[in-house]
Parts: sequence; structure tokens; C-alpha cells
Amino acid sequence: MTHADWLVNLQQYSYQQVLTIFAAAIGCGMLIGIERERHNASRETPEFAGFRTYVFMSLMGAMSFAFGFAIGIVGFLFASGIALIAHFKNPPEHPGITSEVALVMTFLIGAICLWQPLVATSTAVIITGFLFSKTSLSNFASRWLTEAEVRDGTMLLALALVALPLMPNKPYWGTVLNPYVTVRLLILILAVQAVAHLAKRLLSLRHALSLSSLASGFVSSTATVASLGLQVRAGTAPAKANAGGALFSCVATLLQFVVIAIGSNIAWLKVLALPIIAGSLLGILWGLWLLRTDKSTPQINNATAPTQPQDSRMFSLKEAALVALALTVIQVLIYGLGQLIGDTGLLAGTLLASIFEIHAAMAAVFVQGAPVLSLHNTLMLSLVLGMTLHTISKSINAVMTGGWQYGKYFITGLWAQTLTFNGILIAMMML
Repeated sequence: MTHADWLVNLQQYSYQQVLTIFAAAIGCGMLIGIERERHNASRETPEFAGFRTYVFMSLMGAMSFAFGFAIGIVGFLFASGIALIAHFKNPPEHPGITSEVALVMTFLIGAICLWQPLVATSTAVIITGFLFSKTSLSNFASRWLTEAEVRDGTMLLALALVALPLMPNKPYWGTVLNPYVTVRLLILILAVQAVAHLAKRLLSLRHALSLSSLASGFVSSTATVASLGLQVRAGTAPAKANAGGALFSCVATLLQFVVIAIGSNIAWLKVLALPIIAGSLLGILWGLWLLRTDKSTPQINNATAPTQPQDSRMFSLKEAALVALALTVIQVLIYGLGQLIGDTGLLAGTLLASIFEIHAAMAAVFVQGAPVLSLHNTLMLSLVLGMTLHTISKSINAVMTGGWQYGKYFITGLWAQTLTFNGILIAMMML
């Protein structure tokens, strides 16, 4: 960008446009200034800048750059000098520099109004939100978040912002063995686990069973159904309530299709959106009905629900990595069968994988190509039959681990969910 590109010739703007630019700058300054003025009112010793200072600083940012880039730089140095002097004059009991930085930011926001008023006003709103939320953010960072959660959050950001961009984004065998896709799936699985973990902490304990089951379902719904069934068989949990929790893990199965579609082939999300939403809503409502209509002692639900450790992890990197690895390995196996014996191999591999892990089977289907809404399409047929076979597998699992009472409550809700998902999908293929 040349020096001339930075110059703003106000003669090229209409009178109304100039007023809009300066009005945006004044509005941004007022927004930040109001918050700083309220902050001053809560202090025994007022800070150096109040409402009017921030308004003038924002307007000065717009006006100085309007006269040219060189004058704009002079204005920026002037604003920075004021902030620097104010900082050194701060009393020892107020060592922070938030207001000083906010003043310089206000100048820059006013300058941005010359080129992108919408960006400037949006930035002003965000900055004001951060300034206004000082106490809440401080408590969240220093008291609410545990050390393990901070560590996990840092690891997740490192994977997303450092590791993922470094991964080669190309398949090494046909449409599979793409390191970028594998790492992206890992990040998505970790992110979903982290969100579910934080949701459990934010909501009340009586929702712990449903939320913990939902979170566990993102790792393995089959294992969650078995675990809850074993609690029922051991007599430590009611069959009806645990069946409701198991249905929440099945909702996670459908929701993870979204994660897998985003990570492998986004085209599938357009086709599966309606079946996933309908099946998930039905599973949630059915699960809530089982939990709320359970007549056992109320304390049992809380006692059997997993408690939140004092310094708990947001996710398990080992479990998520194993899931991502399993997805990749099964993708390779199913792709290999498809290459060896054609569509028959693809269908057989998908059905076999669905018995044990539906996510891996569906990931293998998604990477084969874009969906085609036809009853004769092998990929769509694999999806419908895979879901059906996985439902049969889960039904047997529930009865074997939790007994008939647990299985009865769980199986009816599970099949209602699967029939809804498959029914909508088949209807879409027939249209």
C-alpha cells in the first residue's frame, strides 16, 4: 500500500457521508466514554479521562487521518503520549493501564471510521463489553476456571491455531488418509467435549445425569448405554431415569454426525440437517420425559450422576485421539473394501463397522463423495442400513447390561429416534 493510498480526500465524499463518518466516530467515543465515566464514579480517585475525553479522542482520530496519513500519525503519537503521561501519574494503588489502552484504542477506532464505519462501531461495542465485564471476566478467569481447564483450553487453541494450519491438506490414498481432516476431526471432538463439560458446570446438579450422558455420548454412546445399564443392574440407579440419560447419549450420536460432516465432507450436512434436528429433538424430549416421570427417590438421580471434580479436565485428549484414529482407520478399511469389491464391499464394510462404532462408519461414507438423494445410491443405502444395524446393536447392549426394565424404556425411545431419522431421510430420497 503506497503513501497515497492512506490519504483521505474529504472532497470525494458528499456532505452526508462526511457527517456519517464523524457521527460514527462520536458514537464510538460516547459508547466507550459512558462506560469509563461509570467506572470513574465507582472509584474514590477518578481517572484522568472521562466521557468527553473519549468522545474527543475518537473524533480526533477521524479528523487527523482525514487531513492525511502524516497528520494521522502525529495524532496517534499525541494520543499515545497523553496515555503514557497519565499512566506515570497513576497513584500506586491503581497500577493498571486499561483506561490508557482504551484511550489509544478509541483514537484508532475513530480513524477506522474513515474507511470502515461498521467495523469501527462493532469494535467499539466489543471493547465496551470487555470493559463493562471487568469483574465477571476476572472472576471467571481467576476463580471459576480451574487450572486443568485453563491448560486444556490452551492445548485446544494450540491445536486449532498452530497444529492444524501446519497439517498437509491432501489425501494420501484416494479420498482417505488426509492428515488435515484427521486433526480437524480431533479438534472438533475436543471442542464438543469442552462445551459439554462447561455446560455441566454452569447448569444445576439435577441436570447432571442428562448432560454427563450427552457429553459421554460424544466419546462413545455404546459405552455410555452399557455403563448406565450396569448401574441399573447393580441396583444403584433407577431404570427409567438411566434410560433417559442413555437416550441423551444417542442424541450425541446424531449431533456428532454434524461434527463429522463438517470435518470430512460439508455437503452431507445439507442433506442430514433435517433428519438430525428431528431425531435429536425427539431424543431430547423422550429422554426428558423419562427423567421427569421417574418415581424413584429424587436424591438418587443426583447421587448416581457423575459429580464435578474440583479441578476436572474439560476433555480427554487420549480418548478423543483414539476416536479420531478409529475414524481414520475404519475410513481406510471401508475405502479399501470398496476398491477391492466395489459397492458391495463399501456396503458390507459400513454395516460391519456400524455394529461397533457408527461415527467411524459414517465418516467412511462421508469421505466417499457427495450425497445423492436416491434409493439406489450406495452411500445413502449404507447410511440408512448402518443406522438400523447400530440401533439393533445398542438395543441388545441395553438389555444385556441393564436388564429388561432398563431395556424397555431405552429401546422404545431409541427406535422412535432412529425411525424418525431414517424415515425423513428415505422420504427425501423418494421425492
